[in-house]
Amino acid sequence: MKNVLLIFCVLMFSSCATIFSGTKSKVVFDSNVNVNEETTLMVDGVEHSNVSFPYTTKVKRGFSQTIAKAEIQGYKPATVVIGKKFNFLSLLSLPSWGLIGFGVDAATGAMMKPEYKNYIFEFEKLEEK
Repeated sequence: MKNVLLIFCVLMFSSCATIFSGTKSKVVFDSNVNVNEETTLMVDGVEHSNVSFPYTTKVKRGFSQTIAKAEIQGYKPATVVIGKKFNFLSLLSLPSWGLIGFGVDAATGAMMKPEYKNYIFEFEKLEEK
């Protein structure tokens, strides 16, 4: 009986985009330079150390942009802005759950997804003195 109640609660307070897409999306970061040195990457305020490109990680869904910043020794820091677009899966919750499910998708951020799956950091070499 407890399992049935748990499943009912999960379905009642979830909606299509939240269930099928989740609240995070995988993206791949790459760079325009091929260096053997490992990189420091900041995504959503979380530091990823010793990164080598291409690098796959998860970013939060939601309405605000995600800023990713990478630093390689000998190069100027590079920044990528991850824009968000509408996740059409959230429309599937309207016929079954109505505005409640649509609201859950909006509140969890599952209503949006990253604009692209791949992003490239454009590094510029530091001028030597």
